[in-house]
Formats: sequence, C-alpha cells, structure tokens
Amino acid sequence: MTTPTKKRLAKVAGRHHDPAPVETPVVTPRRRAPWVLAAVAVVMAVLAGWFTLEARSTNAVVAHNTALSDVAGTADAGKQISAALGTLFSYRYDDPGRNEQAAKELLTGPALAQYGQLFGEVRKLAADQKLVVTSTAVASGVKLLDGDRAALLVFLDQTGTRGDGQHSTGAAQLSVTAERVGGKWRVTGMSAA
Repeated sequence: MTTPTKKRLAKVAGRHHDPAPVETPVVTPRRRAPWVLAAVAVVMAVLAGWFTLEARSTNAVVAHNTALSDVAGTADAGKQISAALGTLFSYRYDDPGRNEQAAKELLTGPALAQYGQLFGEVRKLAADQKLVVTSTAVASGVKLLDGDRAALLVFLDQTGTRGDGQHSTGAAQLSVTAERVGGKWRVTGMSAA
C-alpha cells in the first residue's frame, strides 16, 4: 500500500522548480506483524524441543544416580572407600608388605597399576628416610551411585615422620571411581582432584 506525498517546491538558481511527485512505499506495522510472529513461533518451537531433550537427558542421569536417594548405600560407599584410601595411603618403611596386600584387596583395574607405579617410587625413598606416613580420610562426597558403581571426591590429611624426627603434614584430594563386588567396594580409578 502506498500513499502519495505532498509536492514540494524547490528553488533552483532563482527559479521555482516544481518536482514530480515522489511516491514512497510505506510499510505498515500490520504487514510486519505476521512475519515477526512467525519468526518468534519458530524460535519458541526450537527452544521447546531443545529444553525437552535436555530434560530427558538430565532425568536419565538422575534416574540412575541414587547418591541422594539411597542414604544407606551412599553412606556405605563413602565409609568403605574412605577407609580403603586411608589404609592405602598410609605407609611404614619397615612393613611394605602390608601395603602390597591392602592394594590387592582394595584396588582393581587401572587403580592397581597406578598404585603400583606410585608406591614403587615411595618404597625407595621410604627405606632411605625411614618414613612413616599416616593418612586419614577427613571428608568424602559421593557424586554418583549407580547400582554397584560409585564416583567420589575424598579429602585426605597426611602426616609423615622421618627417621631423623622431622615431621610433615599435607593434604590430598582424590577423585575416585569404585565398584562393589560381593558387598565390598573396590577402587577402580584415582586421580588428583
């Protein structure tokens, strides 16, 4: 729809000039409204689909993660794995066999290989320094509990005493995965958190 414009007189070099009328198209808001509404509807439909997929994905993860709903199972996993890590990361230079035995009972899979590599180096230093390390799990949080699988974050306090009487303290944070076999939790993977 076009509307005519008013004629304007322009003065050109002392003469009056009567330009031809110029018609400019005018776009009314009524013409834009259907397109804008259609674009908004498409964007809303896409967002609704995306939110639905995200909600299904989140619900699937939450349905399998019983860390918050299975209080007894979560407590059991946290307690057993924390105790296992306290045992595994405590070390006496004069009794290395105890750690080796504990590793066989409490670790499986990649965690067993990781531990063997780590304590291979510790054994050498511990014998020379007559090192005794005591580790205690001070806090743990179960991030995932899915049947016989668990993922935790564990905080350890460590105290070391060397043969010459020097003491040291430290802390460690471990991200741990574990599996339950025959009612007993075994660590399957560990990494610094």
